[in-house]
Amino acid sequence: MVPVPDMQKRLKSDLARILDPIDPYLKKVDEQIRLKLSTGVPLIDESALYLFEGGGKKIRASLVILSAGMRVEPSDEAIDLAAAAEIVHCASLIHDDIIDQSLLRRGVPTVSRRWGSRVAVLVGDYMYTTALKVAVGEGAYSLFPVLVAATSDMVKGELYQLEYSGIDRIDKRHYFTIIELKTARFMAACMKMGGAKGGFSSEESDVLYGAGLNMGFAFQIVDDALDVMDDSELTGKDGGNDFFEGKVTLPFLHLLEKADSAERARLVEYSKSPSAEGWGYVRSRIRDEGGVEYALEAARDYNRRFLEAMDAFPSSPYKDIILQLSKFLVERNY
Repeated sequence: MVPVPDMQKRLKSDLARILDPIDPYLKKVDEQIRLKLSTGVPLIDESALYLFEGGGKKIRASLVILSAGMRVEPSDEAIDLAAAAEIVHCASLIHDDIIDQSLLRRGVPTVSRRWGSRVAVLVGDYMYTTALKVAVGEGAYSLFPVLVAATSDMVKGELYQLEYSGIDRIDKRHYFTIIELKTARFMAACMKMGGAKGGFSSEESDVLYGAGLNMGFAFQIVDDALDVMDDSELTGKDGGNDFFEGKVTLPFLHLLEKADSAERARLVEYSKSPSAEGWGYVRSRIRDEGGVEYALEAARDYNRRFLEAMDAFPSSPYKDIILQLSKFLVERNY
C-alpha cells in the first residue's frame, strides 16, 4: 500500500500541474499571507503561519484567482482576497482540530497539539479577523458581506454538525446541510468574490456562486467516499477516519437506509462505540449495498450542475483550468 504522505504529495503534485498557469499568482498569495499575518510577536507568527509552511492545496485561493481571470488578468485586489480566503480556511482547520481533538493535520502535529488549545483558539480568532480586515480594505468593501457570510456559515456548520452528526439524529438532509455550510458555501463565495473582482456583473457573479456551490458539494462527497475506499493501492488511505471520529457520511447513510431494523441497531451500536471490528463490518456492508458508488454518483450529479452553470461563460484559458480542476476533484481516487 502506498503510504498516506506519499498520496498527499501526489495530490498536491497533480493539483500543482493543473494550476501551473496561475502559479505566479499563487506565489503572490503566499507572500500576502505572510505579510498580513506577521506581527513581530513570535508566538503569534509561528502559530499563525505554521500550517502554511507545508504549502497546502490552495484550492480556495485558486478559485478566487481563476474566477477573476476569466475576463481580465487577476488584480492585486483579487490576490488579496485569495489570501484572505486561505487564511479563513486555515483558521477553520485550526478550530476544527481543537473540537475533534485531532493530533495531526497535513502530516504534522496540529496547532492545538503543539501550542495548546488556548493558543490555537486565539490564533484562529486572530486569523479570522485579519482575513475579514482585508475585505474592508483595498477597495473590497462590497465583498465584505460575502466573506463574512461564508465565514459565519462555516462556524454554523461546525455547530450544526455537533448537533446533528450523531448516529441517532443524522439523516441525509442533515448531512447535506453540514457539507453545504462547512464546505460548499465557502467555495461558492470564493468564485463569487473572484468574479466580482474580474469585472463580472452581480448577476454573473451569482451564477459563479451557484457553480462553486455545486463544486463544493461534489468535492466533499468524494472526500467522504474515499474514506471508505481504504486499504488498497488505489487510494493509499487507511480509511475509516470519519467512522472512528463518530461522523456519519453519505455512504454510511445509504447503508442505514438499506438495513433492516436488526442490522440498523447493530450499525448504530458500532457507530457509538467505534472499533476495528465494527469498521470492518460497516465498510464491508457499505460496499455490498453500493454505498460508495451511490455517493460518487451524487458527486457526479453535482458536477454536472457545475458544468451547466459554467456554460453561461465563454471559453477562456482560466475557465478551462476551472473545468479541469472540477474534473480532477470529482474523478480523483486519492
